Amino acid sequence: MKGRLFWRISVCILLFDLFCLASQEKGKPFLVTPDQLTFIPSTYFVGDRVTLRFSFDLPSWEELHPLHSMPSLPWGIVHQMNLLPLKGKKGYEVTIVFTPYRTGRQLFPYLEFGPVRLEQIPVQVSSLLPTTREVPQPIREQMMIPHMSLLFVLGVGVFLAIPLLYLVWEKRFHSAFFPIWERYREKRLYRQLLRKLDQLEHEISTIEPKAFYSSLQENLRYYLSHRWNPKVIAYTTTEIGIFLGQVVAGKTMVTNDPGSILLEIFQRGDAVKFAGWEVSSHVLHSDILLVRRGVEEVERTFWAQRKKVRG
Repeated sequence: MKGRLFWRISVCILLFDLFCLASQEKGKPFLVTPDQLTFIPSTYFVGDRVTLRFSFDLPSWEELHPLHSMPSLPWGIVHQMNLLPLKGKKGYEVTIVFTPYRTGRQLFPYLEFGPVRLEQIPVQVSSLLPTTREVPQPIREQMMIPHMSLLFVLGVGVFLAIPLLYLVWEKRFHSAFFPIWERYREKRLYRQLLRKLDQLEHEISTIEPKAFYSSLQENLRYYLSHRWNPKVIAYTTTEIGIFLGQVVAGKTMVTNDPGSILLEIFQRGDAVKFAGWEVSSHVLHSDILLVRRGVEEVERTFWAQRKKVRG
């Protein structure tokens, strides 16, 4: 009977020893007090990069292992963590570099360095805001935008002035400025033709006579179709001659007849393109001058007739 009791007591003692060994392997609680903590800088705020250093001693020498990964913080982020043994002592020095994102007192999570567990490492993050509580101000009345009254008056004035300005424009300025604008817009075709003539004149030394007269006749037909008759753009040289004869017979031209000048250009161009006439660059320059003189007279006659029709 005594032997069985002794055997049971021995088994219980053995199980208790195994349990103690298992708990030691799991981790030894080791509390770090705030006096052992060193922060660089000593006062830090949200967003600052802070270095925390502290050391601790062990009752006996034990080999500690660094963390496999950085701890996750709900109030910040850990950038770096180092664990170094102290020279000549049974302890270690820990360096933690972190950035806080929340003010006030915060705590690091449990840090497991092999058989040793560090816990309750406090962090005090300062704030730029005053720490004293203030009583909320009562709700204020609705405020107007600065200079709102002036802006409102100006807006109403502009809105009411639009019809008045339109009437003044129609009565006084429209009749004076509209003919000027219309003439400028209508003369755009004449300016385009002059630019084409300048371009052809610069290309005389490099362009073939056939290409020269093809371009010259095409631009001239387009211009005359807007000044004389829209059908001119599709007329042949013979039909242009017949049309010009009718214009002269009807005495549409005022003074110098530009029709004969322009008809000469069309006839010489057909002779070069279809009959193989050879012309020199001097003739090409001369034809450019003739076209300038002819269209200038056409333009003057066109606006003289327009003015006469409108009175």
